Amino acid sequence: MRDPLYGTGIRMNGSWVSHASAASQVRFWTTARALPALARYALRTAWRADRGALLAVCLAQVAQATVSVFGLLAVNEVMVGLLAVGPTPDRVRAAVPALLSFGLVLAVGSLMRALATAAQGRLSPKVQRAVEQRMLEQAVRVELEVLEDGAFQRALAGAKLGVNATQQLVSSVLSAAGAILSVAATTSVLTALHPLLLPLLLIAVLPQAWKAITIARWEYQSAMKWMNQSRQKSTLTEVLTGQGAPAEEIRVHGLADFLLGHYVRLAHALEDERTRLARAQALAGVLADAAGGLARVLTYVALGWLLVTGAVPLATAATAVIAITKVSSLLISVLSQFNSLYAQGLFVADYSATVERASAHAIPTAGQEVQAHPTRIAVRNVQFTYAGTDQPAVQAVDLDLRRGEVVALVGTNGSGKSTLARLIAGLHRPESGTVTWDGVDVGDHNRASMFSRVAWIGQDFHRWPFTARVNVTLGRPGTADEDARLTGAAAFAGADKIVAGLPEAWDTLLAREFDGGVGLSGGQWQRLALARAHFRNAQVLICDEPTAALDPMTEIETFGKLMELAQKGQTVVLITHRLGSIRRADRIYVLDRGRVTEAGSYDQLMLSGGDFARMYEAQRHQYIIPEPEAVKSDTVLRKSGTAQPNSEGDSLVTGFGASG
Repeated sequence: MRDPLYGTGIRMNGSWVSHASAASQVRFWTTARALPALARYALRTAWRADRGALLAVCLAQVAQATVSVFGLLAVNEVMVGLLAVGPTPDRVRAAVPALLSFGLVLAVGSLMRALATAAQGRLSPKVQRAVEQRMLEQAVRVELEVLEDGAFQRALAGAKLGVNATQQLVSSVLSAAGAILSVAATTSVLTALHPLLLPLLLIAVLPQAWKAITIARWEYQSAMKWMNQSRQKSTLTEVLTGQGAPAEEIRVHGLADFLLGHYVRLAHALEDERTRLARAQALAGVLADAAGGLARVLTYVALGWLLVTGAVPLATAATAVIAITKVSSLLISVLSQFNSLYAQGLFVADYSATVERASAHAIPTAGQEVQAHPTRIAVRNVQFTYAGTDQPAVQAVDLDLRRGEVVALVGTNGSGKSTLARLIAGLHRPESGTVTWDGVDVGDHNRASMFSRVAWIGQDFHRWPFTARVNVTLGRPGTADEDARLTGAAAFAGADKIVAGLPEAWDTLLAREFDGGVGLSGGQWQRLALARAHFRNAQVLICDEPTAALDPMTEIETFGKLMELAQKGQTVVLITHRLGSIRRADRIYVLDRGRVTEAGSYDQLMLSGGDFARMYEAQRHQYIIPEPEAVKSDTVLRKSGTAQPNSEGDSLVTGFGASG
């Protein structure tokens, strides 16, 4: 059935949906067989995170199980004393020592529970931190082409779920282990009191155990069946309460009632499912309670027969009733967790596999160090293809960069400019051909030393939700002369004026979603990105559309400053669509479909009349006012006294003059 808003629906994919679906179908014995391996993993992880806290939890749980044994024995002694023959005062006095023992047992049990709770509270966040830290350490060092692979991203999403699943698994395993110890201790007491009490116990708890497992599975299956609809409703909620473009259209176009109507439709469908599930759970409860009631009647009849035949005394029968009640609640608690334990195990397996894959594809740390001031970077016959496609992003490319040069990469969208820049920086490894720094292949370099020589302004530079200071000093954290370099970088990018207007200056949080945080415009963020690159003070500066959000005058000023950096010895790689701004570049490479189609200086490319000249002329003519309009505009401007002479005869924006 097609949804009127979402068509075939928002279909979630990845580890969570596949594993959750698998867990909703799993049977009791499948989980039971997996438990030993899950328990070993959980205990091994907890041991690495905090062995002291793990030992404290285990000792406290063993102590609780031991205390439960003495508690039942104390109860039995109390019952023996109270149900003995004789005057009531004498029986009460005879039971006092047992009552005191029982009180002591309760106190010790309470202390042990408190110790276990405190130790587990200390252990859980350490497990979560250790597991997440391990994943992050591998993720930030993995090769970029692996990180950007769609399959790896889905695996990484599963690994992130595996972080929480590991924490939950450790807690669940420890809780289940404690409950099982208590059950074992209690059943051992019952068996010691009389062997027939153990089968009676099983008869009494089976119906409630069936109820717990069945209801848990039904809830899981319902969640899986209606997961897509829940996601659709959540998406509508986010749209209706969001800010920015959606909020503007909802109000201007009057979409509120339309979207709310669909929200109500989805909400009603989910409400109907919850009602159906509640009725099924109620019916299961009635059946389980009926079966449980019958089982308890049989249990009590059997206990009565044991009493009548003298097989057990009355005190032992009373103790058995208490033990049966206690064990029932413990077993139900353990059994109801079975489905979630199995699902947690699947996520944990994903986590382990992803971390191992990331480790296997980590950026190598060995290799030759790059010299402090690289003099030449050469690209020869390079080809690179992204995962999931057969079309090379870059192929048969030759390129040279020399110290102190400005080299521009231009071309249409998708022509391979950004990919080539990544290859130059060592972010990607070519599948064929070579990229060398001073004659040494990037594969033979220590790429950490390569990265230390590069400053990068990406096309989609990140807007770090930190203070203004950190947004710049992230260029090279831990620099000794931070304040002096910060001042120079801000002045270079024109960010000093922005910071001066912030409420806390450099200490202002640049994240509007947090209390006290502020937001910046796109152009202001771009100035901070330029300041960050300048602060890094690297020998190779790669700028991918560094002025896209800047106004025309600031853009011209910024390009001029980038040219000055080259005069000071930096190598500048410039990717831009603003062709009028790269006249002063030493060389311009024109790319089309991953190949270099032209290369040369601005004058050489304009004289050749090739792709660059055609793109330049097409862009230049956007700023030319047609003759009739130009005359009219000039008349108006002269009447107002604001007209400026144009020596070239055309009304052109700065940066586009005669085509040469």
